Amino acid sequence: MCGICGLVDAEARGISREPLVRRMASTIAHRGPEDEGYYVSPVCVLGHRRLKIIDLSPLGRQPMTNEDGTVWVSFNGEIYNYLDIRNDLVRRGHQFRSRTDTEVLVHLYEEEGDGFLTLLNGMFALALWDSRRGRLLLARDRFGKKPLYYWTNGRQLLFGSEIKAILADPSVPREISPDSLSAYLSLGYIPCPASIFKGIVKLPPASWIAVELDRAGSRLRIDGPHRYWSLQYQPDHRLKLPECVSRIRELIRDAVRVRLFSDVPLGAFLSGGLDSSTIVATMAEAGKKSVETFSVGFDERSFDELRFAEIVAKRFGTNHHVVRCAATALEILPKLVEYYDEPFADPSAIPTYLISEAARQWTTVVLSGDGGDEIFAGYSRYDRGIRLWRRQQNMFSGILGRGIYRGLARLYPATARGWGAFNKRSLPALDSYISDMCIYQQPQKHALLTAKWRALSEGHVFHLARHLADIFGGGEHLSKMQAIDLMLYLPDDILVKVDRASMAVALETRAPLLDYRLAEFMSTVPEKLRYRNGVSKYLLKEAMRDKLPAEIIDREKMGFDVPLKHWFRGQAAELVHDVLLSQCCRERGFFRSQELRRLVDRHHRGRDFSAQLWTAVFFELWCGRWLDHAVPAAVSDVSSESNTMLDVRLCSPPERLVL
Repeated sequence: MCGICGLVDAEARGISREPLVRRMASTIAHRGPEDEGYYVSPVCVLGHRRLKIIDLSPLGRQPMTNEDGTVWVSFNGEIYNYLDIRNDLVRRGHQFRSRTDTEVLVHLYEEEGDGFLTLLNGMFALALWDSRRGRLLLARDRFGKKPLYYWTNGRQLLFGSEIKAILADPSVPREISPDSLSAYLSLGYIPCPASIFKGIVKLPPASWIAVELDRAGSRLRIDGPHRYWSLQYQPDHRLKLPECVSRIRELIRDAVRVRLFSDVPLGAFLSGGLDSSTIVATMAEAGKKSVETFSVGFDERSFDELRFAEIVAKRFGTNHHVVRCAATALEILPKLVEYYDEPFADPSAIPTYLISEAARQWTTVVLSGDGGDEIFAGYSRYDRGIRLWRRQQNMFSGILGRGIYRGLARLYPATARGWGAFNKRSLPALDSYISDMCIYQQPQKHALLTAKWRALSEGHVFHLARHLADIFGGGEHLSKMQAIDLMLYLPDDILVKVDRASMAVALETRAPLLDYRLAEFMSTVPEKLRYRNGVSKYLLKEAMRDKLPAEIIDREKMGFDVPLKHWFRGQAAELVHDVLLSQCCRERGFFRSQELRRLVDRHHRGRDFSAQLWTAVFFELWCGRWLDHAVPAAVSDVSSESNTMLDVRLCSPPERLVL
């Protein structure tokens, strides 16, 4: 697991671009604090920051090349089937200098060309320079677990694992995209391929682009992005329950097995939910002894899952560690703003960072249960979506009923209690599902934004989500909802959250439930088996029923959430007030001060506007860091002392439990 960066420059002949790439690499040193390396040619420069996972020797240093030095790669991630690929390449006559998974990439590319990506089972972002063709290939893994951004002005292209690497070049403009701001207020994150900055692009998951000089040699030609894999729901109605359960067990066992290979200590995140408990149980079944497991606890009991995590830890004899998370944890906000680069309003980034920081004291690699809700249909909003869709099949509730709710939504102010419920029921079922994911609805955005920013794209998020549902979702309503989550929410929220929080402390996370083989199988399972009798994750529960305690299998889902509504009425109330009602926020000109004050006041009086407030707080702090300061700072320089608005104490240190 590492950080990558670099450039291709059509006008760089005779001018060294290495100093710029070294600056770029220094901004992402936290992703790879153990080593650095560079490849320099007249046109292309590759940079790399290394976190040692496999083959800890100097032979594992990147960028890495083939036998004759004509193909070079800078790679971030892990290839889980690399030993099988390596053995095949050796039989074909290739020679290896190291034991790394990185080295298989250059040789496999020599054999297969761009098609080599389809043979990889792993998580990755890579930059591969073919000097014979004068061509740079950029690519990401199937689900987009590893990030990759790029920017071009037609004459040069810069790329990096994080936006801050690209911003190391002061000539890159920092102009906010109106559509991206609109999407952020709706979703709390910015969907691919856009970023918050005009011109800086996220390479989509399961995609590649190629960059080379045009015939005149004065400009760049970009080919792509091209998608090399897609997950499409096509149910096989011949599948029966026993066959599905057996196949799921087999696929999960192998997905965990291939992710246990490491030359450094390895552990697991354990929330006490079904997904993470499945991973820990399967690790134990694979013979992994004395696993280090890590959990987050909250003082608010309705948010706390520690009792369930301790049941699983005791069952499988893990060395269990606990981090307590309270409102004082908001002290890390300056760090989150620095690490995330973009506005990011998922508050579970806070406990994710804290648990990653604790885990890094004991391990370098952890397995997580990420992807279980998307693959096995675990979100409670699926149940609401299915029930609404079924009601709308009836003529009265489908046409007349929607009309009644539409009329009520028009009569009620968008700020009134109950408006959201009327609005969602007035929409077609799929649009209602998309609306259920939104933090600010369109009328609420209109009330929040100043006149300058009010004329933002209104339908961008809905158009994008419908498009994804149509392309990947097939004919079943549950499949359409899952397709939206797998192609939108998962890569742009969940995986971003985990990647930035864990790599901030140089911790690698692996997600067995996002093995593409498991996802492909589940896409063939009919809805009636995936969501049987209204039971979420039905198949996963059946597959694990004889391996996990009943308290875990049959418990009600809690989700990985944060008690912001309590914090914002208590210890963190002053923080919200000082950030959102400050002169700086008012003068910045994005948000109307009257609306922010109204949200703050109504939240204190009992309505829950914590999600809206958090979204605005993060955005304002992000602006202070990334718009007001032109040069990226080293993350190690970011501290709570640098921001007087965040005068809170450190959260309690991790405890080690003896079970």
